Amino acid sequence: MLRMKRRDFLKSTTLVGAGVLAADKSWALNRLEPIEDTLDTEYPYRDWEDLYRREFTWDKIGKAAHCINCVGNCAFDVYVKDGIVLREEQLAKYPQINPNVPDANPRGCQKGSIHSSAMYDADRLRYPLKRVGKRGEGKWQRMEWDEITEEIADKVIDIFVKHGPGKLMTHTGSGNLSMVRFAAPYRFASLVGGVQLDIFTDVGDLNTGAHLAYGNPLESFTSDAWFDADYIMMSLFNPNATRIPDAHYIWEAKYNGARVVSVAPDYNPSSIHADLWMPIKQGADPFLSMSFVNVIIEEKLYKPNFMKEQTDLPVLVRADTGKMLREVDIKADGSDQVFYHWDLNSGAAVAVKGSMGSEDKTLALEGIDPALEGTFTVEGIEVTTVFEKVKAEASKYSPEATASETGLAAEMVRAEARLFAGARKAILMTGFNIGRYSNGIYTGWAQTLMLALTGHGGKTGGLDTSWIDWKHIPWLSLALFGFEKFPRLEPGGLGEFQRGKMLEQARKHFDNDKLKDRVGFNLDEMEEAINESIQEGWMPYNGDVKGLISIADNKFRRNKFADKYREHILHEVEELFVDINVRMDSTAQWADYLLPAASHYEAWDLRSVGFHRFVNVFSRPVDPIGEAKPDWDIMVLLSKKIQERAIARGVEGFEDGNVSRDLHTIYDDFTMNGTLMTDYDATKWLVDNSPELGGITLEEAAERGFIVMNAEGGNNQPIPPDEPYNPFVAQTEDKKPYETLTGRITFYCDHPTFEKMGATVPTARHHAGREASNYPLSFYSPHTRWGIHSNWRSNKFMLRLQRGEPNIYISPKLAARKGITDGSMVRIFNGVGEFFAQAKFYPSLPETAIMMEHGWEPYQYEQMKPMNDAMATLIQPLELAGGWGHLGFKLFKWNANQLAHESSVDVEPA
Repeated sequence: MLRMKRRDFLKSTTLVGAGVLAADKSWALNRLEPIEDTLDTEYPYRDWEDLYRREFTWDKIGKAAHCINCVGNCAFDVYVKDGIVLREEQLAKYPQINPNVPDANPRGCQKGSIHSSAMYDADRLRYPLKRVGKRGEGKWQRMEWDEITEEIADKVIDIFVKHGPGKLMTHTGSGNLSMVRFAAPYRFASLVGGVQLDIFTDVGDLNTGAHLAYGNPLESFTSDAWFDADYIMMSLFNPNATRIPDAHYIWEAKYNGARVVSVAPDYNPSSIHADLWMPIKQGADPFLSMSFVNVIIEEKLYKPNFMKEQTDLPVLVRADTGKMLREVDIKADGSDQVFYHWDLNSGAAVAVKGSMGSEDKTLALEGIDPALEGTFTVEGIEVTTVFEKVKAEASKYSPEATASETGLAAEMVRAEARLFAGARKAILMTGFNIGRYSNGIYTGWAQTLMLALTGHGGKTGGLDTSWIDWKHIPWLSLALFGFEKFPRLEPGGLGEFQRGKMLEQARKHFDNDKLKDRVGFNLDEMEEAINESIQEGWMPYNGDVKGLISIADNKFRRNKFADKYREHILHEVEELFVDINVRMDSTAQWADYLLPAASHYEAWDLRSVGFHRFVNVFSRPVDPIGEAKPDWDIMVLLSKKIQERAIARGVEGFEDGNVSRDLHTIYDDFTMNGTLMTDYDATKWLVDNSPELGGITLEEAAERGFIVMNAEGGNNQPIPPDEPYNPFVAQTEDKKPYETLTGRITFYCDHPTFEKMGATVPTARHHAGREASNYPLSFYSPHTRWGIHSNWRSNKFMLRLQRGEPNIYISPKLAARKGITDGSMVRIFNGVGEFFAQAKFYPSLPETAIMMEHGWEPYQYEQMKPMNDAMATLIQPLELAGGWGHLGFKLFKWNANQLAHESSVDVEPA
């Protein structure tokens, strides 16, 4: 074997031979020597090092964040030289709200830290493009902005002239969550009456169980409020991978003495740091929650005072009909929104205060002592309490009875339920995956019951739903045209399911009888529930559209039965398909027109988010690349062309219900008669007109990089200046009613759909999974660490941190049975589709499941067959209910999710 001494090797290298390495032994690399005072020796000048020195010189520093469907919202310094972004760094200057709570710094993740690279990637859209080949063929022609927007304007007008209003979808996806980028297309949609889907439910992000209970699923904790908890349970939540900027508060809480529990089917990056990992079977979460409820009730660990005041558990229920006792039942002119509880002090039924029909809007009992248990007679009607109904249902779900469902030892569940019940402040953290299960509504409802029984509400804990709906009235006014005209708002999951004709594919995947046994409904009953909801007006659906303007939405990547869905949508929008986008994603590839949008570093903007009180400022550190424009400026130009062409063609307003769609004035309306012409104008208008921003100027805010919201930013209650934000403090301390039918946390729903489904009180149901089809492996797809949905998924730095191509996770035991090796290519398939991916061994995954992090673009797969080709979905009938108090279509709060974890598959070597 040839052996070369290190000295000989160094002498032979090009660098040494060229004299780049100095001959002076103080700096040469030819031997190890003790470190001396090197500052006494002059450092030799080496010109090649200037490359690195120049990296740390810049012309200016701007401010920005990264807000593509991310709830992180982290302020960054953006370093610019010669009009090019060199790099970014976390700003890390958020103030500490009080000395006893850790600050929010530094905030950021690896996705934001490579945006200076991603914004210049090859898939970036730089110029307006018109399709010149077949859709999806990839043949494009560059056009000037004036020319392309005039063509689009004429086609928009054509749709109105031929079909009337309501046939243009102007859907803005979750890629536009900063304020100005969001407001621009929503304002445009408000003026044209465009169809806009709910961006929570079209991706399955909504915790409907939380809305059912609280009347508001968007009232939650700022992440600094986790710190003083003494019990934290992470359910369907992997914050070390998906909440990187905020996860430190969980582990600081643990250091501060909190018990942290992870409930997950796999030993994920958050589970490894928890005090306890509960390896639950995938989809069995409502059974675990109900077993906690069982223990809490059986062992009398509940808090009666909280239950009596804050919940509907004392509300009276008729024994004969199973309906809640209403005023109309005992008074001829009574209300159907006034309810009763039994007062132990007076021995009589007393009207509940705070309900939707009550004139007394308070939760304060004021001398009333409601009974939680017992049977009573009111005006000849036998009644009992909601709590009695809850007890009867919970008795079915002892830890011993649910062990076979959850895979968890009964002793462990009992011990954990006691620790949870005895906590001073307990927080149940749920990720957005809860909404992607057909039984997610059951999980969320049962979890709120766990919390309410044990008095965890307000400052003593509650449900963290990963979002707070801050009070930004001027922003909403800007987006919704002063609340004078609105888009055609539509449920996200339902709209995609109907428009994509997904029922056809669902019938190919699910076994109807097995599905009924598993989830409580079959496909025929689901279809009946969909039709009823639409016909009754519970959920709006606008039917077929003729044109689509898609903004920041990768719908052909995210929707289930992907290829079939795309075929249906492209056929439907045959007259016009415009994609306004930052990059050439899997939806842009199929458009008729592409309009290039500015990225995060190329536009003025603001962004707030539910995990903290800071509104970050985007100061447009650089101009847009190529001929890209900020979203606001694009909509200004498009509105201008529509107005010009409408006037030239003699087209004026179109009556649309009680408003008029005035195409001949749309530019004047959009810009407030020329006041808001640019992204800067819109940003400044928001800063100047938003009281929650405290009167700061945009220039001051841009210099600082963020604005601290004042008390007026709170929707349910003021934001405390020196305390973390806890949900529903206004209810627990100020006795403000909840936004529910009874004014209280709701655990009884006598809506006909809930009665039909046997779900009038919290209970447990399965998700579909492998037992509802003829394929042996459950299949689920959590969020990835390496992207935000499909964004950043193709960036070289993100690819280098993982396998570099789509991969599934598989148990080594299952792989051995199937003849699969780590790193090999496999085929994953079922009756509706197939895709190919690399196998990655994951020992903590059960042998009955395949897991795959979502977000890969279809073009990254072999044969361009994406994961969603084999992803089956359903609609949960309970989420279609309406006409019942707080249940009815509410944007971002109550409507049906698109489900993602109901599928089953098989796998084999490719």
